[in-house]
Amino acid sequence: MTDLHKSFFDRLDQLSPGERATLRRAAGSMLREADGSALASFYRCLPPVVEEKDASKWFAVACLRCCWDAGAAEGKALERVISGLVKQNELSDSAGHRVELLLDTRWDNDGYMLTKLTRLVKLVRQKSDRIMLDFPALLEDLLHWNNDSQIVQRKWAKAIFGSINEEERE
Repeated sequence: MTDLHKSFFDRLDQLSPGERATLRRAAGSMLREADGSALASFYRCLPPVVEEKDASKWFAVACLRCCWDAGAAEGKALERVISGLVKQNELSDSAGHRVELLLDTRWDNDGYMLTKLTRLVKLVRQKSDRIMLDFPALLEDLLHWNNDSQIVQRKWAKAIFGSINEEERE
């Protein structure tokens, strides 16, 4: 985790319960759709060096992070948590299909991918007994999601669907 990420997530954890609640309620919404309270809370935390083109991704992760308790321990990467749930047969085949569709979706300003991601994160939160996610890693993944090499999508696919192949080999 970079110092920039650490300061951002530390500031999020220091927000009042009311401010965190406004961000939690905005989970799944794009930055341009946020109300004044959510905007104020978010911009209190956002480092000034973050480019405006990336602010919506920072906002999405901030809102998702506020769905967990403040100050919770470092977490596991989302794709690793999904992989564990797949191994334990905690996720249905339709959830695997959701992941496949997410991997095919680009991050655009229409919020379509964010809606899919938010639903997946909330499902994982419910099924995994609220295991803390590695939100700095999720932020990094989103910042590189639209990369032409699809490095993030390949990393996720290997972690999630590669675990299925490991079981078949045993």
